[in-house]
Amino acid sequence: MKMLKTLGILAVLIIMAAAPACADTGKPSIAVSDVKVSPAALMPGDTGTVTITLSNPMKSLTGESKTQTDTYSYGAGVSGGMATPSHQSTTSITSTSTPDGSLMLKEVMLIADAPIHITSRQQYLDLGRLGMGDTFQPLKFTIKVDDNAADGIYQLTLKIRTNDDEVYQNCPVYVTVDSRPLKVVLNDAPQAFSTSRKTVVLDIVNLRPNAVDGVSVVPEGKDFVFKPIQEYSVGSIGAGEMYTVQFDVTAKNSSYSGNPSFKVVYKNGDNWHETVPLVVFTDHSTAVAAPAGAGNDMLLYVLGIIVVAAAILCGIYLYMKGRRK
Repeated sequence: MKMLKTLGILAVLIIMAAAPACADTGKPSIAVSDVKVSPAALMPGDTGTVTITLSNPMKSLTGESKTQTDTYSYGAGVSGGMATPSHQSTTSITSTSTPDGSLMLKEVMLIADAPIHITSRQQYLDLGRLGMGDTFQPLKFTIKVDDNAADGIYQLTLKIRTNDDEVYQNCPVYVTVDSRPLKVVLNDAPQAFSTSRKTVVLDIVNLRPNAVDGVSVVPEGKDFVFKPIQEYSVGSIGAGEMYTVQFDVTAKNSSYSGNPSFKVVYKNGDNWHETVPLVVFTDHSTAVAAPAGAGNDMLLYVLGIIVVAAAILCGIYLYMKGRRK
């Protein structure tokens, strides 16, 4: 009887070894829910930021189920003076545990190659727990573009590691480099400048793929008075948009020299840039006002030249006539 019971326990152990201990029907996950590069397009030499937002998109997970089965075999015997046949007794116990689906963020790293460089903290370690449906606070990386970088789209690599070796991310992050400045177009200008007020109209065109901020048009020219005096403040110009500005220009005096020019200063992200000055060339001969009495003096001067020339021609004629006689 004792041997039969022992054999029954061994059979139970064999059955338990053959059956799976648990059935995992789901795992937590990690996702890059948002990537922002600011400014959206950098110019050579610019500094920008890459902002990463991480999340755990899992809403629920199926828990683990574990079933333990015990089977006992009993042989024939006598109990209370009566014969008992052989039989088996089986008991099963099922337990379920539901995982919380959380992850531990062990490492977040941004990797870049020239002409893009990471100038701030490149790696974050042991960031903490990220539960199901949670979003982690944005992580920021500062990047810089080489001064001689060619236009194009460059790929950076974002690496994310968790406490689960099977849950990780290697994501591409794209950075655009575009060197196009704002374009300044002369819309209207006078034939000449004078001490009377003249108008210059300029079109500021943003050919870049992103908006620019802090746009101002700055006039230059020591021989002129401008209105607005120091600058025409525009503000922001969106990608592909145009803004028209107008300046009143007056020469300081009638004997002015030079040409007025206009440049545009603007911010691409946190980086200041300026355009090559646009020079407004005009015909100065029509722009100089003649002083009072200057017209009469000029007339007398011309008449004097004519009289002298006539006297010389007359003298030559009389001389040649005398020789012929």
